[in-house]
Amino acid sequence: MGKTRKGRITRKGKSLHVPAPRTSDRFMNNDGTLIDKGSGILECRICGLNFLPELAEDRERHDREHLKILAGGLPYEIREFIKRTGWRILENEDLRETPKELETAKRAVAFAYWARAISNSIPENELQPYMAAHFAWLDAVAADDEEAIERTSEEIKRWNKYGG
Repeated sequence: MGKTRKGRITRKGKSLHVPAPRTSDRFMNNDGTLIDKGSGILECRICGLNFLPELAEDRERHDREHLKILAGGLPYEIREFIKRTGWRILENEDLRETPKELETAKRAVAFAYWARAISNSIPENELQPYMAAHFAWLDAVAADDEEAIERTSEEIKRWNKYGG
């Protein structure tokens, strides 16, 4: 994924047009995606951002958050919710009803980390090694294998610059 001029993102060499932000009147014509928090503050139900639409920097940040979502990222609260749910299953054997459920929990945690990395512009060709390393780490965590946890934790550090 790359970025081109304002209002466009690219994926695999194809440009996806993202309409340029409209004037603040779009905030007055609420389509149900904005919650009025009072004092002029709005909360976006899509990205979760609280912002003042009158401030250009807030509008720009809001638009950037939506571009991240369009590129495959998830809002922070959603990522954290997915991770918490996955971790609860990984850490509590009573919640692991089937081996498939354990694998789904690992996948949920791994994808939550990937969503953060994609929001921070990790190259697409890193998907396979990123996920392999994270699954190895999560396998070690689920097995409660301290030596493997330490080894795999070191392996995933190479992606720290993308947020994990």
